[in-house]
Amino acid sequence: MRRDQLKTTELARLAHVNRSTVAALTRDRATRVDLAALERICTALGCGLGDLLEIVPDEPRQNDNPPRLRG
Repeated sequence: MRRDQLKTTELARLAHVNRSTVAALTRDRATRVDLAALERICTALGCGLGDLLEIVPDEPRQNDNPPRLRG
């Protein structure tokens, strides 16, 4: 979006997706996104899916450790 100087509303219009979808993606708040919507966004921006998304592993919590046997 920065490269093309697009605002959220403009990208949503070009990609034919809901503005809230684009807003959630740009704010790292999207929990679920339709693959067709991602494809339309990539097409509108002329980029690949890897340019939009990055997999970041969750940080392990202390309580996630398996129980240990005493012995």
